[in-house]
Amino acid sequence: MTEPTTAPDASRFESLAPRHDDETPSVAGRIGSALALLGLLIGLPVALVLLGGAPPIPTEVPGLRDLARQLGPEDLVSVLVAIVWLLWLVFVVCVVLEIIAARRGGLARTVPLAGPLQHLARALIGGLLVTGLVAGPAHATMASSADIAPASTPVATATVESATPAPEEKPSRADRVEKRLEGELVYTVKAPNEGYHDNLWDIAERHLGDGFRYKEIYELNKDKVQLDGRKLELARLIQPGWQLIMPADAVGISRVAVQEAPATAPAPAPTGSDTADATSADAEMSVAQNQSETGAWWMGAGLLASGLLGALAVSRRRRPGGEPDEAAREAEADLRLAADPDRSRVLESVLRQLSASCEGAGIAVPSAYAAVVGHDEIELHLAPAVPEAVEGWEAVDGGAVWRFADDLATLDPPADADPAYPSLVSLGVDSSGRDVLVDLASSGGLITIGGDLHVSSEVVTSLALQAAVSPWSRSVRVVATGLPSAVESVAERISLAPDVESAASQVEAAREQDVLTGRQVDDEVTVLAVGTQVPGFAMQRLATLAGSRSGLAAVAIGDHEAARWRLHVDEHGTLHVPQLGLAVTANRIGAHHAEAVASLFASAGLTTREGDGDRIAISLPRRDADDAAWLTATSRVGVLGPVLVDGPGEQTERRAAVLTEIVAFLALHPEGVHPTVLAGAVWPLGVTPEVRDANIERARVWLGTDREGHHRLRESLDGRLVLGPDVVCDWDAFRHLVIASRRADFPRDEIDLLRRALKLVRGPAFEDAPRGRYAWVATLDLPRTIGELAIDAAMRLAQLMQDGGDPAGAAAAAGAVLRVYPTHEEAWRIVLRSRHASGGTAGVAAAVDQLHAVLDGEPMDPTTATLVDELLPGAGSQIS
Repeated sequence: MTEPTTAPDASRFESLAPRHDDETPSVAGRIGSALALLGLLIGLPVALVLLGGAPPIPTEVPGLRDLARQLGPEDLVSVLVAIVWLLWLVFVVCVVLEIIAARRGGLARTVPLAGPLQHLARALIGGLLVTGLVAGPAHATMASSADIAPASTPVATATVESATPAPEEKPSRADRVEKRLEGELVYTVKAPNEGYHDNLWDIAERHLGDGFRYKEIYELNKDKVQLDGRKLELARLIQPGWQLIMPADAVGISRVAVQEAPATAPAPAPTGSDTADATSADAEMSVAQNQSETGAWWMGAGLLASGLLGALAVSRRRRPGGEPDEAAREAEADLRLAADPDRSRVLESVLRQLSASCEGAGIAVPSAYAAVVGHDEIELHLAPAVPEAVEGWEAVDGGAVWRFADDLATLDPPADADPAYPSLVSLGVDSSGRDVLVDLASSGGLITIGGDLHVSSEVVTSLALQAAVSPWSRSVRVVATGLPSAVESVAERISLAPDVESAASQVEAAREQDVLTGRQVDDEVTVLAVGTQVPGFAMQRLATLAGSRSGLAAVAIGDHEAARWRLHVDEHGTLHVPQLGLAVTANRIGAHHAEAVASLFASAGLTTREGDGDRIAISLPRRDADDAAWLTATSRVGVLGPVLVDGPGEQTERRAAVLTEIVAFLALHPEGVHPTVLAGAVWPLGVTPEVRDANIERARVWLGTDREGHHRLRESLDGRLVLGPDVVCDWDAFRHLVIASRRADFPRDEIDLLRRALKLVRGPAFEDAPRGRYAWVATLDLPRTIGELAIDAAMRLAQLMQDGGDPAGAAAAAGAVLRVYPTHEEAWRIVLRSRHASGGTAGVAAAVDQLHAVLDGEPMDPTTATLVDELLPGAGSQIS
């Protein structure tokens, strides 16, 4: 087997190691390097003495006469020797700092202007640490990198099967690593960020409360082989992506779930000239198919993640929001990796189509208690059975199962049809990667989830959030108790009660109020979710309440004989569904992750600009290019909308997504990145070196060569991948134009530059990204940053146009904002005023209709509603 070289963490995009090979050098080799550098350390002063005769240290400042006289050969030699002595002094300082850092267990701070000298000092001290000549917290080891601790049982992981597997295949390195981590608290080493490097001291301070406890982390992980084949031999040398076992009292770290190894048959060996391509494709498919087996909390939760991201997108339709904290950015990256927007979109369309077909046939929507949704099939489990299926469906097993018969790719249901089964939620994914869903309201009573109490509570939290954020569940409201308090701030349709009695009373009171007021409640569903243990009499009350009326569902942890559905989940997250005869990997959300998601939603509601006229800060692009350069470039990258890459070469459609992401990542990192860093971003779930290198080569061929014959995707001397200067990115061109507009001397020049910049904005940055791609943009906070600057530029242009008496120009400037944030209220107010100035009430009425369409049922901002009522009396109240 071939082992992946990256671990599943979307935030690792840079390498700490100055060495870039795949094999760990032997200790003997390190000792040799250390001795060679030590010889350099001693030999340089001797060489200086021989070269300059040991020039004395100056005792006085040179006078004007000394500076004015003609320099002779001896003076030049003295200057050169003095420069060498100065470099030697800087080198000694670097060595001293590296020794101090080695004893501390971290990395030394960067010495200004030291550059290669500090790298040389770091390599010297690293070699001396191995030899034991420098005393530090690390223990020198003589173990070879081939000495791998045996593991008893292999587990499923993202690996590539060999073409002809041996009859008795040994566990791969990845298998052994994953097995070693099962049930442990595991910290994943992060990538460098703005010069900061993750180290054991800081990890211990953050998660153990004491930096000196780094020794405990070292002892737990020393000599343990990581996924890249290297070991933790020195306490100061850790690599991004390494997974470190933490002491039991560590806080803020997730525990890796224990996975059972499924029985899988080896794939047939590829033959012919396509062997390399087939191996590469198999590697990528293996990574995708084994997502749910890595132990990450979000793996397999594609529908839940899609619902959360959809709700987040709605929150961001009005404004960029505030800057999310690190935990929130990582949560968004996880959700981007997990989300399956295509499956969510197809399921919503199918549910709408079913409602429309049943209405057209004049029959009621059949009662479905469960659904199974795969990549190209959707099945409904009905009770009672309905032998005659409606248009687009076929009846199976005597009508007990309906299977969607039409082509899912061409499905186009009427938008005004309400989705069937609004309380349909996913329990998890089965071994085939299919979502197994249940309709909570169709259970006819209480649903209990017994087994491990901690895991069952996380399952109930997942179900409650799905019911509140899924696109087909807009008529569902959730009353919950015993769930993390953070869930209430994620979705407006979730309300928390202090205990189960209060929750049940709240549901009963709401129902009675609906009856008294005559409010139509036939299409509404209330889900009562209980995430804490309750006594038997409370369970009985929940069962009675859920079975007493339609449109009410109750799900609780524990077990009770009165429950209609009695599910069971073990400590590994395997959920057994006896009614379907299935076992699934359950969707789960713990309190820690719920808080991170809630923080993400909270940041979306913030306003970063105070509205006092201050301009948004802008970073200077490293590449000097404008809109003309971007439009005429042979090779270019666009991120101000759907990601696009143009290159003179050719690439297959099957490879387009991954190659586009590779080039986009490099375009947004003009300083260059190591191939391992690139792999950690583009393939955060892991990838083999063969697949990584093959795709990098394909991207290199795609971009072609420049006029000098150099590859546009090239490698620097230190092994970093970098794009050539003639590869132009629209984000660089946009910033260049905005900066130039702020330096313009005349308003007309500023207007022209801003217009040119805003023409580059095609839509929300990274819009419609393929599934599992571009998770790294969340950790960099790129979409929000780009959106903020686009708003800043557009609002400035609109102000200039209004001051110049050009309402149509102001409306066009506001339109650039609406391409990114369709319900941005400030931009809509500019449009409304401009339409009133140019077209009177008729123009305002047309704009109000457009606003109504994009709001899609959301309430209008009070300030906007007041303006509409002033410009077009009576229209604002109709929409608000």
